[in-house]
Amino acid sequence: MKTELDADTVLRSTTGCRRFGHPEFEVRFSSRTVSQDVDWLLRYLENRVSGGSKFQHGETIQVGWMVAMLEDSTEGKLRVKEPDMKVVPVQFIDSVTHTLLHLRTQKDVVESLVPPVDPDFPSLVHSVVVHANYKAARRVLLTRGAVEGADSGWWLTDLDDTEGAQDPTRFSRTSLYQLGVDRPDLIKFFAVPAGLQVAIDDTYIGVIGAEGELKQAPGTYLSELNRIRRDTVT
Repeated sequence: MKTELDADTVLRSTTGCRRFGHPEFEVRFSSRTVSQDVDWLLRYLENRVSGGSKFQHGETIQVGWMVAMLEDSTEGKLRVKEPDMKVVPVQFIDSVTHTLLHLRTQKDVVESLVPPVDPDFPSLVHSVVVHANYKAARRVLLTRGAVEGADSGWWLTDLDDTEGAQDPTRFSRTSLYQLGVDRPDLIKFFAVPAGLQVAIDDTYIGVIGAEGELKQAPGTYLSELNRIRRDTVT
């Protein structure tokens, strides 16, 4: 089902859950959202139900790194709500726009790399270690170690604070969601798997492994992002 709500918002629902005695899901999103991503989300929810999963009002479900909240709608469906990406603690809104955009860009970053690696999606409730300057740092190094419990494995260093990089008092732990709110430009890298680093400056983004920098396939998301950054500076 597709219902135009206004110039920028679209409402769609699953259609295959009722036959399993389960409410259909309802999702609202920006009209600029890639339609294939919405199709994927609806199929994913239907597949979860057909596989035996049961969901109800007040429960959460993880999609990529995002945690969505389910809420009963007046039509007897389950509305899928996402964090507003503006405030901490999390405030849920009637939308899946951020969820699908983040999922696409995180997958696109990982799929740009040669040789191929698999995405490793953390959860927004996981923790991350950040440098004291993380909100304003222009040149950063994101290092991902092993995921352990509620630790995402991510560590953010300010490349312009070379002395402070060795000072543990310059670092603190916060939630990955807080980092995403404060630095939305970094969200796209959160699914890069353990053992890799992401170096970011004004003109270039590189992903580094144990044997050096990974190649970026021409024409892929990360390659094109770097091209745009270089063109903007020059």
